[in-house]
Amino acid sequence: MMNKKSIPGGIRTLETASADVYISHLTDIEAADPVNLPHRDADYMLLFQEKGYLCLMVDDNQVELNGHSVYFILPGQLRHHVKSQTACWILALNPSLIQENLRLKLNEHYYGKKPVPISPVKAERFEKVMRFLDEELRESLYGFSRLTVRKGLIDIISGMLTEEYAVPTSLAHDEHARFSGITREFKELLLKKFKEMKRPADYAEALRLSTPYLNQAIKASTGFTVSYWIQKMIMNEARVLLSSTAKPIKDIAHELGYRDQAYFSRLFSKTQQLSPQKYRLQHQSNVNKQDA
Repeated sequence: MMNKKSIPGGIRTLETASADVYISHLTDIEAADPVNLPHRDADYMLLFQEKGYLCLMVDDNQVELNGHSVYFILPGQLRHHVKSQTACWILALNPSLIQENLRLKLNEHYYGKKPVPISPVKAERFEKVMRFLDEELRESLYGFSRLTVRKGLIDIISGMLTEEYAVPTSLAHDEHARFSGITREFKELLLKKFKEMKRPADYAEALRLSTPYLNQAIKASTGFTVSYWIQKMIMNEARVLLSSTAKPIKDIAHELGYRDQAYFSRLFSKTQQLSPQKYRLQHQSNVNKQDA
């Protein structure tokens, strides 16, 4: 996200009485703007594009928004602006400002989430409520009622965006509902503990389930095993660290919970079809080509 202490060209950042919420209307971005540099934030970033085109890198995935669309970035995800010709609202929220049920639902989409196109009618609703919140944040915060209005607008925006990512499934069947709940808890735990907990049995124990039952639940809900998600999370973080830092591979292995660098390198090579060294060189080469 943009530097909250300065206002880079083309971006208007409104600071509120609380440092927990920022709203911006993004239009033109200059080459020197901080948003062009890879960075991480502790906030949830909710995006609503009114019109145009916006291209971002999130972790090591290129994300493109076209026309009316919504998207979000989770805390800790590496992000930077690539190119755009857009009119886009960006709302950055401290996790404490998002209702827990909505936050957990958003966290389920750590992997594989893509921008969601929305209808002109929905786009008009998003634009109205974003502008309303924008205007509210310009005013001095006096009294409980104004704070309640602001929190209500944040709830509406986060709820509307989360709804666009809700999978239309029937929860009538008890087992399906139970598996969905287990999957949500597992992914929440995975986000927090993937550097320390490497085995499916670790997660099963933490969730007070048997390992086979946890695997059954995760496979039924996502199509993939617990081991798949653990490995995917670790390798995603490894790619981010290799591409965005100059840390030695040994240090990256240790940061991800591997004392044996050779084992980490073999695991990375097996899953990514490239050694860590070659992945870093390839990424640097691609970046240099883009800058040329």
